[in-house]
Amino acid sequence: MKRARLKKVVRVAKIILIILGIAIILIFIAIGTIRLINAYRNRISQPNGIQENIYVEMGGIEQYLQIRGEDIDNPVILWLHGGPGFPLTYLSSYYQKGLESDYTIVCWEQRGCGRTYYQNGDNGELTIERLVSDMDELVDYLCERFQKDKIIIMGQSWGTVLGMEYLNKNPQKVAAYIGIGQVTDFKQGKIYAALTAIQISSDKDSRLLKNYIQSFQRTGCIDELNVKELEQMILLSSKYLKGSGELSPMKQMYLAVTSPEFSWNDLKWFLAASDSENIMNCQKELVEYMYFGFNAEQMSNEYSIPICFIQGESDWITPTDMVKGYYDTISASSKKFVVIDNVGHTPFLDNPEQFCNEVRQFLEEN
Repeated sequence: MKRARLKKVVRVAKIILIILGIAIILIFIAIGTIRLINAYRNRISQPNGIQENIYVEMGGIEQYLQIRGEDIDNPVILWLHGGPGFPLTYLSSYYQKGLESDYTIVCWEQRGCGRTYYQNGDNGELTIERLVSDMDELVDYLCERFQKDKIIIMGQSWGTVLGMEYLNKNPQKVAAYIGIGQVTDFKQGKIYAALTAIQISSDKDSRLLKNYIQSFQRTGCIDELNVKELEQMILLSSKYLKGSGELSPMKQMYLAVTSPEFSWNDLKWFLAASDSENIMNCQKELVEYMYFGFNAEQMSNEYSIPICFIQGESDWITPTDMVKGYYDTISASSKKFVVIDNVGHTPFLDNPEQFCNEVRQFLEEN
């Protein structure tokens, strides 16, 4: 009797495993099919277009570039990713498709992260000075290759730190600057977000946030930073401040795995970069600079080029109110402040259609 029952259990277990195996195979087939369809839809087929995934030597190492556009004679946009160390190049066809008819867009995976990291045995020092130097080599390469005198810089989050540093050192090479989720004072931005959340939070969460704020306010450098406390402060703040139109993690995962650009190295780096302590350790000097060194208001407030800031209404990583306050202090040949409703720190992912329209409108006006 017991033996018969055991055989039945084993038989059922085998059937379940077979069903699971078939389901997994079908999922992989479906993902592969969607990737092929997306590759077909997103291919650049115009005779004067460009679609490249290449490595270019900068600062003594090979660094990864994705270059896409329907006409190489169009103006060039250099995209500076966030992080530090968090490229989303494999999603570019999702968020920049609406710009590729009018611009050649270059996504650069910076030293020490993503495909650039895996291409090199030694990525060298990771300092703001080193990355600005790399970027200058890249800008010169793009100007020479595409026969431009200047290029457009478009940075997101950490990319706005790098972009502003570059702009202030090499304004003669920049045609226009677009900051998305513009960093002004990163540390104070985190505190401001938590203080705002306290006003609408429960008593329990309010007490936690106050404790986190006090601890973070006393932190003066990366070695003193309690990463877990900071992470909890950010998560607790976003619980009350998150925008209704923000892209869900599940949809972002779906967009990633069904993107024809998504590779094994992209997955490995995404998992590594998603660990806060790990990314802060491997990008230590850059994180230190963004949190405790960079302050946009201490840089020049006079610019001779067009400047645009694009913010999510619910961006509490780089609070929109703080960015607007900074925007009001600067002068430029022309300037524009854009707020996209119901989205957060990544408006290009949350609402790519409006994002592309805003970028195009600003650049066409200038």
